[in-house]
Amino acid sequence: MQLVIGIIRRGNEILLVRESLGTHGEMLWSLPGGGVEEGELMHEALRRELQEETGLLVGDPVRTAFVMHIDSERPPSALAAAFEIDEWSGDLAPEDDDIKQAAFFPLPDALKLLGELDSATQREPIVGCLTGATAPGTTWLYRNRGKEETLVARW
Repeated sequence: MQLVIGIIRRGNEILLVRESLGTHGEMLWSLPGGGVEEGELMHEALRRELQEETGLLVGDPVRTAFVMHIDSERPPSALAAAFEIDEWSGDLAPEDDDIKQAAFFPLPDALKLLGELDSATQREPIVGCLTGATAPGTTWLYRNRGKEETLVARW
């Protein structure tokens, strides 16, 4: 499974979406994104997913924020790439029924909300990227076994 994630900034604010991501279906905030469909390239999937989840029309990515490979016991394993987007237009109006809200948050508030994500694979690369703790383009390798998520390598 291939996934794309978008990072859209407005000054010192980050765009987040609210959806059911918690272990027990809790509504949590995360970066917008989703699956790459057959026949799509990553940048095409990113434009489609961001429009569906936020209502914004976005340009092509300007840089890779991070890459993550998650090897899971149960298929599918996932390869996710997060991209920075500099050009966008439109108003926040999610079209995806799974997305309950899209909003810009000041970076400290966004980091607090992202810190509530249950999964290390959902939380660590995003927080590392947004805080500058990891370099742009960092690759994260995780192995998931049952409920245990282990960071195997990062470079």
